[in-house]
Amino acid sequence: MSPFDRVVREILDQVSLVKVVSDYVPLKKSGRTWKGLCPFHNEKTPSFHVDEDKRLFYCFGCQTGGNAVTFLKLAGGLSGAEAVQKLADIAGIPLPERGPTDPAEDAAARERAAMMHAVHAAHDYFRGALASPEGERARAYLADRGIGPEVADRFGLGFGGDGRGLMAELARRNVPAEIAEAVGLVLPSHHGGGWYERFRGRLVFPVFNLDGAPIAFSARRLPPDEDGPKYVNSPESPIYTKGDAVFGLIQARQAIRHAHAAVLVEGNFDVLAMAAAGVEHVVAPLGTALTPQQLRILRRFCDRVILCFDGDEAGRKASRRAVALLIEAGIEGDVAALGDGEDPDTLRRDGGADAIHAALGRARPMVTYLLEMLIQAHGRTPHGLRKVVEEARDVFATERDAFRYGRYREELARLLQVDVREIRQMLRDPVQAASEGAVTSGTPAAERTLLELMLCDYALIDRFVVEDPEGSLLTDPEAREVWAQIVASRMGGELDPCDAIVLGVESEGGALRRRLAESMQADGLHPEPAAEFVQTLTRLRREDLGRRQQGLLAQLAEAQTEGRLEDAARLAAEAALMKRRMLSIA
Repeated sequence: MSPFDRVVREILDQVSLVKVVSDYVPLKKSGRTWKGLCPFHNEKTPSFHVDEDKRLFYCFGCQTGGNAVTFLKLAGGLSGAEAVQKLADIAGIPLPERGPTDPAEDAAARERAAMMHAVHAAHDYFRGALASPEGERARAYLADRGIGPEVADRFGLGFGGDGRGLMAELARRNVPAEIAEAVGLVLPSHHGGGWYERFRGRLVFPVFNLDGAPIAFSARRLPPDEDGPKYVNSPESPIYTKGDAVFGLIQARQAIRHAHAAVLVEGNFDVLAMAAAGVEHVVAPLGTALTPQQLRILRRFCDRVILCFDGDEAGRKASRRAVALLIEAGIEGDVAALGDGEDPDTLRRDGGADAIHAALGRARPMVTYLLEMLIQAHGRTPHGLRKVVEEARDVFATERDAFRYGRYREELARLLQVDVREIRQMLRDPVQAASEGAVTSGTPAAERTLLELMLCDYALIDRFVVEDPEGSLLTDPEAREVWAQIVASRMGGELDPCDAIVLGVESEGGALRRRLAESMQADGLHPEPAAEFVQTLTRLRREDLGRRQQGLLAQLAEAQTEGRLEDAARLAAEAALMKRRMLSIA
């Protein structure tokens, strides 16, 4: 064992794995081990165990395990070298010089370190600019919206400056322009050479990872300036994935654990307004609609979410979509419905902290809220009530707990004022539905969603033909069959693609075709198909790269076992490259 490896072993022996994991996952003592929800896959019953004595963790659900270094690499997105350095800092043990290392991993680690340094330097500049004379306009804007210096400092707010200062500061701190561009701080000029600053003249909100380090920014246009979009955001990079980030989580983490719940609002200023009103366990999705990944992160800290979205039609639709995601994630939820035109920010400014707390106190169980909104949308005519049942069935379809599913049916029967036995005939429990193939199919959710979106908007069929002519991103055999059927109909067949699916149910059957036929009857299932198509396609590409990376890792393990060192080095480099592509894909 080398001197470096001996020191790493000493560090692993001294650092508490329970404390390392607890920064990411709440743990409870269970016999001689500790237990919690796995951060690496979606589960409702804890199967993730930490053995403090052996300094090892293991998930019996997804079979992921290892030591503190492994955990930080998987949960924190760190390289091996970064994980070891973090543990050394915790233990207070200096690391000796290391011998030969993996060139691909070293290159990736250097790139990540350079990006983290660039974002940290930019954050320092933005905070300084907010406090400087040139930040007066931004400070006045915050004051006008009732956000005091204490809240601004807590969330690390900044000002983008005059468009020249950031580049000078980055140069002073040895940040190459290429790295600054890679993390979205600057953009190439369209008028000759050089660069211009993305966040100039804007109020800047930093995004932090769970270690408390800034990894990206979201910036708001300041009145009276009307030039450009209201918000601009950092692009995705190896250190930042938009759909995985939750704004305000690092500030709210301890409060969420204490309250055993998180308040989820729509935007950055809503988070600030809630915090200014004394609601500290508040967070928001960042730069995107709410995603399953964001809920999975929140579930590490609580098992209940209170939705407090805007009181307009878009906010109500977002609340309904969020209920389906909460059910799928196994998270209990309530909805604090706001009045027409209200949002948490305006509510606090008009009514103060009391109005915020009163709105949260009126929160209703999410399923009750969803069903009341569906009844309001479709009415109480026989046809309307039928639509309510059909849409409710689609939302409830992801629930796998028979007890909770039964309570949803009872609530639906109560609100519709019908006998619960009639609802039971239409909404079967998850075990029965799965066995009969009536509600779900074996098709991965993202692949099914992609097909649903193309049936909502036929132009998306054409886009997918261009993006993936062979449909190689579809792994499920039935999904590929349905895709071929849709394309054939779109490219000159006698049938409309939707009609082809309906007839296909009758002639060929299949759980996926039945599910697609049902989804076509649900109004508003995908209100923004083009935007959701981009997100779903990105997810499928990442999953494809992930499968390819796993194949390379399996080959790597075989080469290492057989002592084929040259093949092992090549496969390790290819796997590392594949991981970088997977992280950087936009």
